[in-house]
Amino acid sequence: MKNKIDSLQIIRALAFLGIFASHSDITVFSSGGAWGVSVFIVLSGFLMVYSYYGTARIKEHGFAYSIRFGVNKISKLYPLHIVTLLLALLYQFIGFSGMNTAINPVVIRATTVITAANALLAQSWFSSKAIYFSLNAVSWYLSVSLFLYMMFPFILFQMRRYKGISAAVIVIAAAYVIQIILAYSAYLIQIHLVQNNDFVHWFTYIFPLSRLEDFVIGCNLGYIFITAKRDKGISEKLSTWLEFGTLLLIAIQLAAHAFLISIPAKAAPSVSAENWWGFTVMWTLTSCALVYLFALNKGKVSKLLTCKALLFIGRLSADAFLIHQLVYRYLNMFEQMLFGNVYQWINLFACFILTTASALTWELLMSRVKKES
Repeated sequence: MKNKIDSLQIIRALAFLGIFASHSDITVFSSGGAWGVSVFIVLSGFLMVYSYYGTARIKEHGFAYSIRFGVNKISKLYPLHIVTLLLALLYQFIGFSGMNTAINPVVIRATTVITAANALLAQSWFSSKAIYFSLNAVSWYLSVSLFLYMMFPFILFQMRRYKGISAAVIVIAAAYVIQIILAYSAYLIQIHLVQNNDFVHWFTYIFPLSRLEDFVIGCNLGYIFITAKRDKGISEKLSTWLEFGTLLLIAIQLAAHAFLISIPAKAAPSVSAENWWGFTVMWTLTSCALVYLFALNKGKVSKLLTCKALLFIGRLSADAFLIHQLVYRYLNMFEQMLFGNVYQWINLFACFILTTASALTWELLMSRVKKES
């Protein structure tokens, strides 16, 4: 078993905080979601290779085995997914009741289909926003993760054929080029062929085959990390400057995306197709740099940020990710009912406390269930 890299928990914590803040509806934080998802997927591929490459834990890559492997990897989060799905259904039912909307057969059929798609983690394969962002909207990421984990045995089998780092570098470059081509193709399809203003968003940001490029890049980055001679070439001083420079560049990206793309797009949603590169392409390279540099953990920035508070958030991030958006929704609903207004800045902090408490409670509950079983 390879040693755990604590500094990568910090990356997970920062990515979660970016996603968490973006769902607060405070426009200045609107870019954090796309960046955080990019980091999550690259980091996931990186850690999978770090954990499995050079071991005999995966011996097959056939269709049936890959399905079992993927299901097993997401099984820890699946019970929480079902709980949040039921809470989302309750929220939707309350919404219907509050609007005095009749629950007719059409609504029942639509809800049944949506619930089934979510329960089977198939929602990310549908291009309709009413499905891929339905119920507990963030669970689309779990749907994508299931597919990526199913693909991992095949990816690992191919990587075992590598003769050196150059192969991984070529694959990373090719995957990034493919990501750019697919994103631009989605833009052309939306403006010329489909009558769906969300097509670019779905195809580049949600569609599992499009997110496979980030994952493959992360996997090959992990291969480079475990096979390169990391003790040479990068001093503490250089690492510190590279870490600082990467974080600064990401901050500039986030600010530029928020004020030049995200905020204007809220006023005119139809322009989102023109920013086809803003969902994945612009974040990939800096996500790779951040993951690799923090995995090295040679600079003062990564060492400074590796503190107990961020390690705690990183540890809870998977559960908190599935919980947080529902907490926002319920807080907003109760505020609207009690005060006739929603206070987003108050909710930002209240939601963080409630999400953290809920994730910690769930972790303790699952730990107790595991001990008793």
